Amino acid sequence: MTLLRNGPFVRLWTGQTISELGYHLSLVALPLVAVIQLDATATEMGLFVGVGMAPMAFAWPFFGVLADRVDRRRMLVATYTGRAVLLGSLPVAALLGLFSMPWLIVVYFLVSTLHVAFSVVSPSLLPALVSGRELVDANSKLELTRSAAMIVGPSIAGFLVELLGAANTVAIDAVCYLAAAGLIVTLTVPKRAGAAETTAAPPAASVWRDIREGLSTVFGDRLLRPMAISSGIMNAFFYIRTPILALFVLEDLGFSAGSLGLILAAAGPGALVGSFVVRRVNDRVSLGTTVTWAAFIAGGPVLIVPLVPDNSLWSLGLLILSTFTVSAGVQTYSISLVSARQIMTPDHLLGRVNATFRWVAWAATPVTAVVSGLLAELFGLRGAIAVAGAGLLLPALFLAFSPVRGTRIVPGLAGQPS
Repeated sequence: MTLLRNGPFVRLWTGQTISELGYHLSLVALPLVAVIQLDATATEMGLFVGVGMAPMAFAWPFFGVLADRVDRRRMLVATYTGRAVLLGSLPVAALLGLFSMPWLIVVYFLVSTLHVAFSVVSPSLLPALVSGRELVDANSKLELTRSAAMIVGPSIAGFLVELLGAANTVAIDAVCYLAAAGLIVTLTVPKRAGAAETTAAPPAASVWRDIREGLSTVFGDRLLRPMAISSGIMNAFFYIRTPILALFVLEDLGFSAGSLGLILAAAGPGALVGSFVVRRVNDRVSLGTTVTWAAFIAGGPVLIVPLVPDNSLWSLGLLILSTFTVSAGVQTYSISLVSARQIMTPDHLLGRVNATFRWVAWAATPVTAVVSGLLAELFGLRGAIAVAGAGLLLPALFLAFSPVRGTRIVPGLAGQPS
């Protein structure tokens, strides 16, 4: 109950909860716009996701430097406000008759750029609001409500697109981001003994020197390095699957948009389970062991997807089970990994370490998203998803033969052998 009495954390948590609800609406609505309203092909879907994911390939280090140089609270507000404006432009474009695939791609690219900034600054701000021993619990709570948003958002997104139109559905996300920005504007970072500051040392003379310091910190560490590389492998193969999953479900199997929403919504309960169990698991075994096993649970069930034969109720159940299990594994993996990184990293490096880690984890995704369309053309949608499923077994194997699996990572004892 301690965290629930922590006003700044509760404000951060509430703002992020609201924004996540809108985010998971548009996460389903935008691809549905492309597939249903704009008749996108597999190649166009790969291009759409690839361009939208392009900031993942280059933006992380620069936002990491920025997060270590400026007020992190203000930077977080800017990420919310900017995305509200961009997504709010879609209904305006529709009204003016300008709504098209190029417009959608531009908005997705810019929103993704700000999402990168958010993904760097939010976990960098959190250690200033809670103590080190509360980080796993705090990250679990943040991910718990994100999981709830994953249930609600996809469940209703397809139906909202049919009821309100695609642009108006995405506009709901813009309103959510504005509400989140309003909460963070009034957030006060506590000044207490042992608390980190939201900004650290004075800016270095060179941005490139700061970037190099973040890179050397991650790649010079025997634990951070394999964690980052395994995440890069995992995300690369997930983004072979992601751009073509909607096409596979809607076109190859013949499910409806509402059924697609239900399949994607299964990620929510899975993530809820992951959020609930992660603290208990980490109380019993090391963070390193948890990360390794969670990587296997996150990847293995993807191999079920290309084996689904038709659009029967049984097939729907298999797809929902796969999505549920993958999400539980991803959630456990992510919470453990973020908490370990926050515990191990000094505050003055936290922005750059978070950014470098995420850069390694996401840099390949724009390329593999585009490649997914090419693989689908060559081997069919089933074949491309099977390649993704096989590749998703690699991160767990990589971690199993690294120092991560046998290492305890707790405040004050980071990096101690089990």
